[in-house]
Amino acid sequence: MSNQLQTNLIAAAIGATIGVISAASIFIYQKVLEKQQHAGKNAHLDEVDRRLTELQTELERLRVQQNQQRKKKKLNPKRENDTTYATTDNDTDVDFSTAGDEEFFDCSDSDNGISDIENRTTEATCPGLNFSALDAHHQRGGHEEDDYLELRNLVDTYPDSVDVVWRYARSCYKYSNCTTDANVRKAVICAGIDACEKLLDVQNADLHKWCGILVGVNGDFLPVAEKIKNGYRFKEHVMKALEMRPNDADLHHLLGRFKYEVANLSWIERKIAATLFSEPPSASYEDAIDSFQKAEDFSVKVNLENWLFLSKCYIALSNYKPACQWLEKICDLSVTSEEDERIQNDARQLLAKYSGYQ
Repeated sequence: MSNQLQTNLIAAAIGATIGVISAASIFIYQKVLEKQQHAGKNAHLDEVDRRLTELQTELERLRVQQNQQRKKKKLNPKRENDTTYATTDNDTDVDFSTAGDEEFFDCSDSDNGISDIENRTTEATCPGLNFSALDAHHQRGGHEEDDYLELRNLVDTYPDSVDVVWRYARSCYKYSNCTTDANVRKAVICAGIDACEKLLDVQNADLHKWCGILVGVNGDFLPVAEKIKNGYRFKEHVMKALEMRPNDADLHHLLGRFKYEVANLSWIERKIAATLFSEPPSASYEDAIDSFQKAEDFSVKVNLENWLFLSKCYIALSNYKPACQWLEKICDLSVTSEEDERIQNDARQLLAKYSGYQ
């Protein structure tokens, strides 16, 4: 994925979903309980919020259609011929990585990511359509709005095509990161989730993967209790995708991030989660290491983010020798992207802090 995608993917971690819940969050939780005593009023407010979301989605749809019409007027006949769907039959690898302790997971197009599509043939759910150009755009970046507009039209025409829908969900995620308008971002994300949820009975790993990512992004717009539920939904989608594609490195990395954030919960965060749900999530740093190691084993590319989180897990376990070994590997590489530079800087700081503990 592109560097544009690196900036701000999704944050719906347990850090942002189940935690980071401080004293201020406890106050919010108390307010949630108070609202439960006014169920009738809440039901009305929920309905109003639902309708506002629908209106925002429709407005965004009209806006992008208008933009597309303007662009079509500017295109010459040669350009129109170039934008048909008959391109090539080769799918393109898409890279995936995560970044930041405050984020649950992140998508990027950097070389340290892991493939989303690994030389797999596009499923023939839409005869005559070919997605090679869209997949290539996704890998290179820079076509976020154009791809979103194109897939928005395709999903209207082929709402039952899993190949169209999961790519639409992917484009919703990418396009949502290109806008600073929170209302537009929310509308685009919700539209992508809605499209995916209509096909969740279809056994497709990419559908669950990108639906889960959008569910995570949507946590930014939810109150605390709903964010916690989002964490559960996210894990469910990742697990279902892994059942269908057990050797997918980025899915194992996502699961590792989930486990890491759960293991990193504070006592008060665990108490709040236990109060809200009968079975709060449970995971250890060893569990997270297991997932990160699987991501490393299955990855076909260097994933600096995965190395960084492996080191963080070992540091949390006071096992500093393997932690520093992973950090040294990061520091020894030559990096070119801003994201890789950020990871390398983090690794240098951790190495300087813990190298004396070996």
